[in-house]
Order: sequence, then structure tokens, then C-alpha cells
Amino acid sequence: MTINEASRRFHISMEKLQYYEKHGLLEGETLEDGSADYQDAELRRIGLIHSLLDVGLDFNVLKEFLKLIDNSVTTKDEQIRILRNQRYRLLDDIHNKQQSLDQLDYIIHEIKNTQT
Repeated sequence: MTINEASRRFHISMEKLQYYEKHGLLEGETLEDGSADYQDAELRRIGLIHSLLDVGLDFNVLKEFLKLIDNSVTTKDEQIRILRNQRYRLLDDIHNKQQSLDQLDYIIHEIKNTQT
């Protein structure tokens, strides 16, 4: 699958895919015309990269995570540690946003009570 086809399939801009290639996150097989051809493994990798960036994984941590996947010696424990750390960051963010919502709700409640 060409970069253009992958872009359409995953709804990711070609610029992003080229950026991923430039930074070594993707390696398509080079065709005669110089374009990249992505095999099934690379297509799955595009989905993984896109998902991990969507959940806020830092780009450098993503690169480290992908190196762990590529390194057959590495245990899955290290991969899971990285994903759990991101999960904890997301939970902290949710907790902080919930506190902000609670504060706003309290202020709204106070305003309603002082106006009546």
C-alpha cells in the first residue's frame, strides 16, 4: 500500500506519515518510483502510532516504545510499564479536570443561592 493509500485508509495526512518515516517510526519498502510501499506490519504500526499519539504519549516516549517492540530481546514488561505510565498520566488529568468541574459546580450553586 502506498503512502497515499495509507493516508486515505487511516485518515492521516501524508505529511504526518512522511514525518513518521523521517523520524524512523515507519519503514516502507521502496518502490521503483521511490515511493514507499507499506506491508501489513507497517499498516498495523501506523494504527498503533496514531493511537498512542492520540492518547497523548510523548513523541520521544513513543520512539522508545517502538524500539522496544522492534527489539525481540526486550520483555513485554517494559512496554507495559510505558503504557501504564501514560494511563496514570491520563487518570491524573481526568482527576484534575473533575476537581475543576466540582469547583465550577460549587460556584454555580453559590450564585444560584445568593440570587434567591
